[in-house]
Amino acid sequence: MDLLAFAKNIADRVEAQSAHAKVPVAVCVIDIHGNIILKHRMSGAPTFSIDISERKAYTSALVGLRTAELSPLVQPGQALFPLMGLSEGRYCSMGGGAPLTKEGQLVAGVGVSGGTVEQDVAILESALRDA
Repeated sequence: MDLLAFAKNIADRVEAQSAHAKVPVAVCVIDIHGNIILKHRMSGAPTFSIDISERKAYTSALVGLRTAELSPLVQPGQALFPLMGLSEGRYCSMGGGAPLTKEGQLVAGVGVSGGTVEQDVAILESALRDA
């Protein structure tokens, strides 16, 4: 499988949904080993969004969950609470990250950042709906 072509397709879908919502974002795709496949920031997206999109992608790629689903599991008193302090803070539980599968196999994670958490999630989910 050509993971770069797959990542470009996802990023194109994210960018299209972002333009439709009029919310410029950054998007990042990271493989299951934590390596960046693709990372870019649309004009007008906040500068910090590139770092947050990377953390969301990293989390989804390595944990295999949507970051929004992870959030309740990492709250104080929960079993995965220590996760947020690992890997020099690279894990992120803000919504906007999702695992990417191909033929039922986890291959990467994608992260979107630039709007509110709700906007990031909506853009990502719209982009992944037909992916």
